[in-house]
Amino acid sequence: MTLQGVGGVVIATTLVVASAGSAAAQEHVVGQTGPGALYALDLPAAWNGDLVVYAHGIVDPVLPVALPSTQDNFIAVRDALLSRGYAVASSSFSGNGFILKDAAQRTHQLTGLFTARFSRPRRVVLAGHSLGSMAALQLAEVYTGQYDGALVMCGFVGGTAREIEYMATARVIYDYLFPGVIPGSVFDIPENLDYRPGTTLFNAVQASLIAGFAPPFKTFQLAAAAGLPGNNPGELVASALNVLGFNLRYTPNVLQHTNGHIPFDNQNVTYADAALNLGIQRWVGDADALNYVSHYYTPSGRIAIPVQTLHSDRDPVVPVWHEGVYAQLVAGQGTTDLLEQSVVPAYGHCAFTSDQVLTAFDQLIARLP
Repeated sequence: MTLQGVGGVVIATTLVVASAGSAAAQEHVVGQTGPGALYALDLPAAWNGDLVVYAHGIVDPVLPVALPSTQDNFIAVRDALLSRGYAVASSSFSGNGFILKDAAQRTHQLTGLFTARFSRPRRVVLAGHSLGSMAALQLAEVYTGQYDGALVMCGFVGGTAREIEYMATARVIYDYLFPGVIPGSVFDIPENLDYRPGTTLFNAVQASLIAGFAPPFKTFQLAAAAGLPGNNPGELVASALNVLGFNLRYTPNVLQHTNGHIPFDNQNVTYADAALNLGIQRWVGDADALNYVSHYYTPSGRIAIPVQTLHSDRDPVVPVWHEGVYAQLVAGQGTTDLLEQSVVPAYGHCAFTSDQVLTAFDQLIARLP
């Protein structure tokens, strides 16, 4: 069947009643909108009138576009929400990788798609993990009259520029301490570089980090200078492997969005170690690239609806210090009463159980009008 979508866009849909793919749903609608973006709408049998609009985390650019599934326990959380009477709308984006602009656009479409197929929700709650949480936060800050609350999980809420700085800093410090192990440089990633666990490159990086616990303790130097989290050597190694992996996997994709221009500048940064200051690779950022990552996205802290954040205290990919930065932004706007932040003691990116996510969701719902 077809539906006339928002703005006159014709949207192809498939309707499944009591879908096995969404066990608690009375109706499950899937379709496509935008340039290749997929969406799914789930309406429970006993709908309470509220809609949860969900945005997924970053996906490797080499993978096919797909609806959210097992990433971040999405299916388990979605089905739990449906069993509680909440409708759920979710989307892929038009592509994978660092596609924050498109993520916000596709997520913003979901309420209109749901309303066109079913009816206008009583309340609309945004939710997202990682990259998707930033799309949710952007919508919460910009379209304050269209949403009622936002659950922002493991997001780089201190801003994209700070997140890129964290990732790039770890790479340039690693290259200084362990020269020649990784080919290329922080913004010059050789094509077809294979960093999957078990590959020659991954094993070489891992071996260098393990050897770095011996004098002169290079791995400890890396962790301290780059701000890598970890309570023990195993966590420190895992943090470095994760951050370096994100640099290798996603930097070429980010550069596609900035036309190859550099979104990082450390030419005037003073590092704690004198030798590091003399030997580290210096980069001069391009104004247009820095502006791009600022626009997509540096949160303003201007919130007019309740926002609930959730973070693990030892997240190696998006460090928990982002939460403190965002709290200061919100305080500067005088709306601290609308922000509630939860930090769970765990190692890993988005390292939450489904129960912890649902608890944070309940905390948000309890604050809604």
